[in-house]
Amino acid sequence: MKRPALVVIVDVMQMLLGLMMAGTVVYLITLTRSRDTLAEADAVEVVHGLLIGALVIGIPAIITLIAAVGLWKGKFWGWVLSLATDVGVVAVMVYSMVGDNDVDTEQIALTAGFLVAAVLLLLPAVRTAYWRAATPQGSMS
Repeated sequence: MKRPALVVIVDVMQMLLGLMMAGTVVYLITLTRSRDTLAEADAVEVVHGLLIGALVIGIPAIITLIAAVGLWKGKFWGWVLSLATDVGVVAVMVYSMVGDNDVDTEQIALTAGFLVAAVLLLLPAVRTAYWRAATPQGSMS
């Protein structure tokens, strides 16, 4: 069965979001080993903070990549997991922006990316493509 173009776009977008977050985790871990980081006066605290940041970003990155695999396979659970992760990341980012008085454009762009992904997942063409996969083929409803 040929997939609609919008479904393929959503699949690619989810994979890119997961890879972007995974790349950020690798970058943060690399920063923990850099000479500049280790040369700081409070290097232990900085490294600890970077590792916590890597963990906080790494968990949704892994979940997003697993969900993207589910989307590629056309599984309903991939759609649900993608939607839940996207909405969760948007909620955390919006909460962070509201709590901080210093909002930067990168934070807005990242939030917008996850918001667009969540909205695309909810479009009828995408939603029905995955919901159809969840219904048993032999059901007469």
